[in-house]
Amino acid sequence: MAIKTRGAGGRTGKILGAGLRTLGRSVLNKLPGGDRLERTAIYWAEVGEDWAQTLGELRGAAMKMGQLASQYADVLPPQLGEQLKKLQRSVEPLPFADIAPLLDAQWTAAQRKRVRSVEPQAIAAASIGQVHRAVLSNGAPVVIKVRYPGVVDAVDADVAQLKRLIGLSKLLPVDGSAIDTLMAEVRDRFREETDYAAELGHLQHLRRHAKLAGIVYPKPVEALCADGILVLSEEAGATLEIAKSWPQEVRDALGLALSRWALHQLFVALAVHADPHPGNFAFRPTGELVVYDFGCVKRLSRPVADRVVALLNAAHASHWDDLHGHLTALGGISDGVTTEQLTAFYRELAELILGRLAEAETFDFDDARFITDIRGAIKRNLGLSFKFKPVSDLLFVLRALSGHYWILRALRARVPVIAILAPHGVQLRPGLRPAGVQDDDPKKSS
Repeated sequence: MAIKTRGAGGRTGKILGAGLRTLGRSVLNKLPGGDRLERTAIYWAEVGEDWAQTLGELRGAAMKMGQLASQYADVLPPQLGEQLKKLQRSVEPLPFADIAPLLDAQWTAAQRKRVRSVEPQAIAAASIGQVHRAVLSNGAPVVIKVRYPGVVDAVDADVAQLKRLIGLSKLLPVDGSAIDTLMAEVRDRFREETDYAAELGHLQHLRRHAKLAGIVYPKPVEALCADGILVLSEEAGATLEIAKSWPQEVRDALGLALSRWALHQLFVALAVHADPHPGNFAFRPTGELVVYDFGCVKRLSRPVADRVVALLNAAHASHWDDLHGHLTALGGISDGVTTEQLTAFYRELAELILGRLAEAETFDFDDARFITDIRGAIKRNLGLSFKFKPVSDLLFVLRALSGHYWILRALRARVPVIAILAPHGVQLRPGLRPAGVQDDDPKKSS
């Protein structure tokens, strides 16, 4: 069973159909009469149900896009977000009869002899491929990750149609050029995610450059890896749902390992594991975190990482001109927008994010006020959206950090954020809110 890319009943036709239905609903939603809020809620609920069903059937980049959106469900229209959350669940795996020929086509007779057995029932299935347990001839337990047939050819067509779908729905408050930038980055990451040779390279890079205490990576069996096939050591661990019930000291150790790893990737390894779904992690009562799935890894340049450090320090010091300059250099500010137009917003976010993180030496991720207040600030300032542009270099980094936050929140972990930021040059001082938060121009008093 290959993923179809063309034809009236194929992928393009299905996504286009969802787009046309969205357009039709949008026109009806704008007609006069009735309760406007109720009609808008019904509109997004219907659009969300349609998108979730369509993208869920298609797998590949189409479904992946829906899963990405579902991770930001809390900043989407709530009716849309609730529907897209359905895409976070595991998909139904393909029958092994569709998978076995892919293994036979890629492995030589000598390679096949190295595999004693493969379990026909998949242990996991997602948008790009599925995973089967196996045992090597030497008795070693492994997992075999197999890419769905046809998924590579579908990426470009999926992204092009999804761009139209987003445009028709008016979902994102950004202009056409910003959407082009956003979708180009999404397309590049999705293309890379279907390339299992690239995934193997990412895994090897992180094993070399982000080898930290508390982090466990699977070991690749390179002699059996091939086009569309990855063979890795099986690394067991509990789910997040189970780890949530463990003692506080274990959850704190897991939170520390995850936080150190996230920052080390960003500022040292310059490669960020950017698929932060909880299913891509396993947890051990020893405080170790097992990491899976390296298809979506964002590589960064040293200047970009250094710019992020400078940006954070400028925000914490309330140097708004410097902060604005760093964002502009990263391509995140629309033409003609000045520091003065955004100072109040900068100040509010700096206080709510960095100020809260710096209140004490240990930050308690069980504090619901943190994310609630940040969301509130963003929603109150939606009118400023067009003054910003998506930063392609950081799009998937922010996705990773957002996913990590929710894992830390689920663990109710207490993490020494100030201490683990300091070695990377981010200087937060305990008990100190951003300087001059009551001053319109903090630099005047410095």
